[in-house]
Amino acid sequence: MDRRFRLFVESVRDYAIFMLDPAGRVATWNAGAERIKGYRAAEIIGQHMSRFYSPEDVELDLPARLLKRAQEEGRVEAEGWHVRADGSRFWGHVVITAVRDEHGNLQGFGEVTHDLTERKQAEEALGALAGRLVHAQDRERQRVATSLSDSTSPSFVALLSKLYQVRKRTDGTTAQLTDDCIALAEFLSREIRTVSYLLHPPALDTEGLLATLRTYLEGFAREKEIRIVIDFPAQLQKLPESAEIALYRVVQEALPSLLQLSGNLRAKATLAVDKEHVSLRIGDEGQGLSPQVLEEVRRGLGELGIATAGLRERMKLLGGTVQIHPTIGGTWVIATLPLEKPSLPQAAPHS
Repeated sequence: MDRRFRLFVESVRDYAIFMLDPAGRVATWNAGAERIKGYRAAEIIGQHMSRFYSPEDVELDLPARLLKRAQEEGRVEAEGWHVRADGSRFWGHVVITAVRDEHGNLQGFGEVTHDLTERKQAEEALGALAGRLVHAQDRERQRVATSLSDSTSPSFVALLSKLYQVRKRTDGTTAQLTDDCIALAEFLSREIRTVSYLLHPPALDTEGLLATLRTYLEGFAREKEIRIVIDFPAQLQKLPESAEIALYRVVQEALPSLLQLSGNLRAKATLAVDKEHVSLRIGDEGQGLSPQVLEEVRRGLGELGIATAGLRERMKLLGGTVQIHPTIGGTWVIATLPLEKPSLPQAAPHS
């Protein structure tokens, strides 16, 4: 059995499977390890596992820390860039397991490495595509908002002016019809201004994020006849445009969906800043969401699930997160962004 197992391990080519001694030196090598890492057995046996890591990771003592965790916890998993024999790099998933004898004495470590470079590149390509789609969506929203504000809205103003002139020259039934037309035109004009504002609030550029969020929340509370407690700091540093739009979308898309599901008439919005992050919390107060609804949200189903899934992708592009936190007295949508803009995903580095 031991011989057959050894032959199996030695013949596997899709995974690097090998042993390390207690000090982290390579003790065995298989065909998969040679194919993935580029070393022949004679070249690498006896060498320390740090040979597989970048100088930056070695300087951070990552190999030693991984071995220590495996020794203390039994096993450790990690993903990251690894270095081949020729100096090129690949994205690997590593599992290191501590191997002990029947008395619990450490005999070494078993390591299994899987090359996930293609998956990593696909994820980065998908992330880049998602970023372009979000950017295109925001540009289109801004274009439509500008068109409504600069073209359609003035046309309604002109229409109302004409209708008021007609009203002065009519009476009876015609006057009533004219009044009805004026009322309808005024309603449509207000709706157009509202839609234009929601598509791309110009106040973000002129008044800042805090004032824009406050204006939206106060208007939403009046429209829905609900109570919203707003707890914002007195001031907030100017964030990148993409970050401010993302936080605004969290409020705009998550709050209406959340209140519609719960039926609650009270809500709260808080924004807090520390040295590294800005955190926006939107929650309702009253009856919490049922486990079934929360599971649908987790799976990206329903109005709130679809909204949060889209918000997660938007925030992920900025290095942030969106989480749903249920409580007995309501549900929180928590969005967190780093204050420093993350670097864009990089392609696999080469030597």
